[in-house]
Amino acid sequence: MKQRWLSAFGAGVAALLAAGCQTYDFEPVEPLAIAQTTQSKTVIAKQLKPNLMLLVDTSGSMNFPTNTSDPICPLNCGQTTPCPAGCPTRLSELKLAMSSFLGSFQQSPVARVGMLAYPSPGGDGCNPATAAEITTAGRGVPIPASEDDAALKQVAGQVNSVIQSISATGGTPTAASLAALGTYDALQAKDREQFILLLTDGLPNCNASTTPNSCGGATGCNTLCTNSAWQPGQGCCTLTGACSGNYCAKGCLDKDLTVKAVEALATGGVRTIVVGFGADLVSGPGPDTLNALAKAGGFGRKCPNGTDAECGGGTNKCDVTKFCTMSYYQARNSDELKKALEQIGMLVGVGDPCVYSLDAVPSDPKFLAVIIDGVSVRSGPDTWKYEGGKVTFLGGLCSKLSSATPTNPVKVEFRIVEGL
Repeated sequence: MKQRWLSAFGAGVAALLAAGCQTYDFEPVEPLAIAQTTQSKTVIAKQLKPNLMLLVDTSGSMNFPTNTSDPICPLNCGQTTPCPAGCPTRLSELKLAMSSFLGSFQQSPVARVGMLAYPSPGGDGCNPATAAEITTAGRGVPIPASEDDAALKQVAGQVNSVIQSISATGGTPTAASLAALGTYDALQAKDREQFILLLTDGLPNCNASTTPNSCGGATGCNTLCTNSAWQPGQGCCTLTGACSGNYCAKGCLDKDLTVKAVEALATGGVRTIVVGFGADLVSGPGPDTLNALAKAGGFGRKCPNGTDAECGGGTNKCDVTKFCTMSYYQARNSDELKKALEQIGMLVGVGDPCVYSLDAVPSDPKFLAVIIDGVSVRSGPDTWKYEGGKVTFLGGLCSKLSSATPTNPVKVEFRIVEGL
């Protein structure tokens, strides 16, 4: 019935075009598409690998369970008592996902990877990480100067080893830690793309000047957490208890300074990719804050064709500005984090220029069109095949993509029917 309906619809469209002298620019997806989503990438296979610096949040809330209703996880574990073995915590899930992500880099290094964990140990838990700590054992790994794949694979393994060994404690001085990376020499290079991958589970805080008002006790202090991050009185205290005493200001949400730090990095040519990890970022001021960071960082998730499918569907919609309502990458567990990191890896690095994961999956391979430099290319043994959400280019077309250079790039587009 669907094929018959489509044929009738196509005939109707043809009649309307003849009668009304109007042009409807449908792409060559067969059968006829009345709505579609587009994923595109300009391939430059032979270019300098980008620098990718991981800024990893190791604040105390990373000890919380990823799912507080999990029967394996006792009430308030990670706060008053450690969570038992078998209870997935934000930190354990992060380690699991990063092992997979960095494992792929060890197989095919698409970027020069380094890392830095924050906050810095000691003090009141609000010490930001510093650029000097990148060379400190157990805290960071420098971005390698080499372009050699063997060296890059080795460094990716070192980064993974450090991440697997980290523990979580303290606050979330995101703004000052980002600012510190702005002074890191390796991120000043102009001959390649520069990225910071911010992995955070908590809202930024630790800014002693968040509110100019004096503290008025637990209740009054929480009310004074009123920078432009959220409406006054709407829960700008980021702590599980009250923002009081020494943490009256430092416990307040620090959106403003953090956005400024990301903007300063972008001005210097460093884009910030934001991954929000954990239940704190599902509702309240969390999404608002991380959306602002993602957009300021120049890597907010966009939907250029105005379709929800480009944002992953579900509750993440395409708004009127053609940004996804959730412009950052959200991950509530290791599986979601793995998926987000896989998408980011494809966007940051060239990777295998002949294999692409699709953002939206067609309900039928017939609903997929592949466009190379503006020309529709049908699937075949010397062109491409689709399987399991991935398009693999073959033969001569794979060779063309693998040979792409900055002066001779190849534009690849995937156009998928969204609905009939």
